[in-house]
Formats: sequence, structure tokens, C-alpha cells
Amino acid sequence: MLVVGVVDTTLVALSTGFFSSGFNGVYIDSLPWYAGYAMESVVLDLMLVLGIWALLLPLLALLRVQTLQVLALAGSIAAGLPLLFAAARYDLYARLGNMVSVSLLRDVAQGSKVTMVVQAFQNMEAVELLVPLFAVLCLLIVTVSARKLEPRFADVERRFAPPPLRSVWAALAVCVVPAMLLVALPSESASRLRYGLRAKLSEILLMEFLEHATDFDGDGSGWLSQPPDPALLDGAVYPYAIDIPGNGRDENGIAGDHPVAFTPVPVESAAAPQAGTRPHVLLIFLETFRGELLGARLDGREITPYLNALVREGSSSLRAFAHCPSTVPSRAQLFTGSLAYRGGRSTLIDDFKGRGYTVGYFSGQDESFGDSESLLGVGRADVFYDARLDVARRTSRSALPASLQVSWKTVLSRVREFLSGVDPGQPLFLYVNFTDPHFPYFHGETDAILDVEPITRSDIRADQAEKVWKAYANTVANVDRAVEELIAAWRAALGGADHAIVITADHGQAFYENGYLGHGESLDESQTRIPLILWGIGGDWPEPLGLADIRGLLWRNLQVGRKGGAPVARFVPDPARRILQWAANAERPHLIGLRGLERTVLYDFRKDQLSALTTKEERVRLSPEEERAELHALIWNWETVQRREAESGPDARD
Repeated sequence: MLVVGVVDTTLVALSTGFFSSGFNGVYIDSLPWYAGYAMESVVLDLMLVLGIWALLLPLLALLRVQTLQVLALAGSIAAGLPLLFAAARYDLYARLGNMVSVSLLRDVAQGSKVTMVVQAFQNMEAVELLVPLFAVLCLLIVTVSARKLEPRFADVERRFAPPPLRSVWAALAVCVVPAMLLVALPSESASRLRYGLRAKLSEILLMEFLEHATDFDGDGSGWLSQPPDPALLDGAVYPYAIDIPGNGRDENGIAGDHPVAFTPVPVESAAAPQAGTRPHVLLIFLETFRGELLGARLDGREITPYLNALVREGSSSLRAFAHCPSTVPSRAQLFTGSLAYRGGRSTLIDDFKGRGYTVGYFSGQDESFGDSESLLGVGRADVFYDARLDVARRTSRSALPASLQVSWKTVLSRVREFLSGVDPGQPLFLYVNFTDPHFPYFHGETDAILDVEPITRSDIRADQAEKVWKAYANTVANVDRAVEELIAAWRAALGGADHAIVITADHGQAFYENGYLGHGESLDESQTRIPLILWGIGGDWPEPLGLADIRGLLWRNLQVGRKGGAPVARFVPDPARRILQWAANAERPHLIGLRGLERTVLYDFRKDQLSALTTKEERVRLSPEEERAELHALIWNWETVQRREAESGPDARD
């Protein structure tokens, strides 16, 4: 039990940052929290080890093996199974990050996300594949040694007899009750500790057992599920069930039956591109770029001097947001102009190709990750580049799809090679993705533009939040320089031809605001507000707006004011306009929100709680009538996206 606990805790620390930084998750950082975690870990691991012994002893008794072999086999298996699971889970964490969870394993069993997980195992290094073989070898050595050693002990039955089975079951029963209480307590403190414990095989098995034991109607959700089953005896009603409009049944147990006549919040329609001039278009997509960075300073120096100058020449929105603070859905929503996105739909690439543009696509990351190739339609681009073509120049520790990236310098060199051969008379759509600001916020090719102290991964923790922020700001300054050099090369290649520039991002990043580092878990501005800079594009752009609106707004406004020189867009606040947001995915979010100009309404599925916040993230008190109306609007908007996400066929509309 101690060996399992120590190894589990070490791998949790290495893979999740639970005891330090907490990237994309909560963390603990004081002695009382450590003590609480240790006590819960001991109870859970003891329960697991005793459970394995209780199952093994009767089986080993049937084999008629010698007494010492019983101990050797039972002990090896009781420790070996949790350790092998911990090693495999750590490998997945190293490749896929915090996406690995019980829900993911369940999804794999149901057939979804299989490709991602299988790919992770296929890319295992040889040394990692030797781990289970080494474990089997050790097991053989132990059992064979036991067989040879046993005859040497005259009192072997007394010294090496396994414990009576009834004693094992009694000890197990003593552990199960507190273990069940620990994983079922609804308090915030217990929930915080469970975030780290959920990586343990003991917690996973116990939660799976409790969920199935309380799933009285067989719908896959029980009393102790997260969120719990709203109808324990009705198999057609369970959390995240698709609510069919107008059938008189509330399938997910929230906000009643979805009305047939409900009209969701609009997304700017991805209408057919207008005829007219064909200006060259440059779309720059920045990874992990907080909207507030534009105009911000660090120790008196502008973090993004070039982007600030570009804003002064063109225009910029202060109310642009990601619908979901995660890279894969954000880019898909930008390219498809749809909240409910699926592979095989038309995208911006098809829009420009249909108007006779040459399309160039350059990305500093691996576009096979998250099925982005299909979602974005990159195979239909005329020229395609991503980090897989420069693996030897990667700045990431791993070359696996989840983490592979190259620096802005490498991407820029590839774009320059491409631009050196373009024909200014042929309209060009160029997409460039810079990924440098992503965690861990630095790499070996980062220039010290802001003269900040470099950091290591061990520095990324809550008590070093300011140091981490400064390192991030310096990397953002590097990206600002990358944008400056890219636009200079772009304009030189075009030779003064008419062109337009769009700059935006996938999501922001929390730096320990509310005790959190990362993105994807919250809908606050630090994680969802993004930059939107327009140069050489006119027309009216309503606010607030989301990434899914850009495709339609771009084609609506690309021709506006072009005859009089470079047009300037006007961002128009609309008090009636709201955008839908969620974390972490539309099918099974834990948080959804409707963001307007003055306030955001949020619903937390885990707590079954509705709340309203001002733009300064101060709580707003709602009357019972307002609360009911807001809950219905929020849930019904989400149900619309969830339902259309499940629909088959290309170009389903929001």
C-alpha cells in the first residue's frame, strides 16, 4: 500500500502539477492540504490492496501452490496492478494532458476518441514498452524464488501463511465505509482533494462502482454521478441527455421540455462571399493570447508595441470572446462560422478557394491533433505547413500531436520561403498560427525582449505567479515581433496591392486568478476574452462577438469601403446581443454561459447553480422571475448546440 501510494503521488505531481502549479486544474500548496491528501490516499490505497487480496486468495487456493508462493503472487499482483495502471496513466497524461479522465476512458469504451488514445500508445518509446515486460519478469522471479526458498524454512506454514480470508474481508469492510464517504462528500474541500485523487486506480474503481451501484434505471448515470441523475428511476432522463423539442419530456432534467418555437442567440451567417474586388487576406491566429495584453505594459514597457500601432491604424474590439476556451473548438468555430462544428463542413478555406484565391496554411503546431485537419479543411489548401514538417526543430519536449510545436522563427522562415514565390496579381489568403505563448510559456528560442528573468518548469507554481506572468509577457512580446516581421514580409511580397489583415486568438489564460493556472475550466475574461484586430476591413461589427461570428462578418464587410483606400471597421456595442459559451465541450459541459454587454449568466452543472456576474465579475442578484427566464434561455441555447452537434451531415446551422 505504501509503495502504491508513493508512486501514485509522485506521478500525480509530475503529470498534473496538483502539488505546485496546477496547470489546467486546481492545486494544493500547504501542509494541511498535503496531510488531507495523504490520509485520503492511504484509505483508498489500503482499500484497493485489500480488495485485490480478497479476490486473489480464493483463486490461489485452487491452484494448490505453496504457501510462500501465495504470498509472493498475491503481494506482487496487489502492488503490480495499481503500479502498471499508474505508469500507463502517467504516459497518457504526458501525451494528452488533463483531458485524461474517467469520462475519457468511458468514452473510449463507447468508441469515441479512440484514435487519440491509440495514437498515444502507438507512439510509446521502446523503454516505456519494456515497463510491463519488466513487471512480468519480476513476478516470475519472485514466484520461482519463493518455490526454491520455501523448503529451507521448517516453520514455513507459521511464518509465511497468508492471512485468513475472513480477516482480509473484515479489514476491507472497515476501509470501504470511510473511502465511500471521502469520494461522495459534496464539500468544496473534498472536491478539491478529489481532483488529485482521481488519477488513482483506487478512486476510479470506487467511483465507478458507486455510480453503477446507484444507477437504478440503467441509463449510465447514478445518484453519485457528476452531475447526479435527476430521475433515478426513469431511464430516459439523465444528465446531458439530448432534449427533443416538444415531446413533453425533459430528457436532461433541467429547464423543462425544449420548446419547438425557441429561437437561439444568432451567429453571424456564413453567407456566400460577395462579388467585387479580391483583396489579399492575411489571418493571423495567436495561441493563448489574453485580450487585455493589447496596450498593456510590463515595468513601463509596451508588451505588444507593433500590435498596438496596428490597432491605431485599423480597429480593435474590446468585447471579442472565445465560445469555448480551448484550441481545437475555437479554431473550428472560426473556420466554420458555426457553434456546432463537425469535420467535412465548408470552411474559410473553401470560401476563398471558391473565389479563386490561392490558399496558404502555416501552423506552428501539429494539425493532426484533435482532428483539426478535418475540422478546418486544411487538405484543401494549396500550400500546407505544420510542425510535423520540422520535427527536428521543435521547441516542445515531445514530438507527439498533443504537444508538438515549433517556434515563431521557424514558422516565419517557412512563410518567407512561400511568399518569395507568390504572384501579387493572384489573390492570396494566408493563414499563420503562432503557438509560442502556450504553456510552459517559454522555450530555447525565446528572445529576452522585455529583459525578464527566465523560468524553468519548476518555477511554474502559485508562489511564483508574478515571475510566470512576466515570462509569459516576454513570450507574447516575441509573438508581437513575429507579427511585425510577418506583415512586413507579406506587404513586401504583395508590392502595395490591396490587402486586409485579421488577427485573433483561440483563448486566454488564467495565471492563478481564483487559484487557477491554464484555460478550459472557466468562462471568466482571463480565459475567454481574446484580441480581434482588423486592418483594411470596414463595415459595422456588433459586440459582443464570438469566434464563430468572424466568418460571416468578414464576408459581409470585406467589400465595404474598398474603393477609397484602406477601410476601417467600426465596432458597435449591441445591448441586446449575447453569445453562448461553455467549458469544456458542448456535449457534456460543466459550465455554460450567455455573455452580454453588461453581464454574464452562468450555469454550473456540477452544483446545479445559476449565477449572474457583471463585466467586473461582481455577482448580480436576480429575482425569481429573472432567474427562471435566464435559466431557460441559457439551457435552451445550449441544448440547441448540443443537439446540432449530435446531428450528422455537413453544414448544420446554429
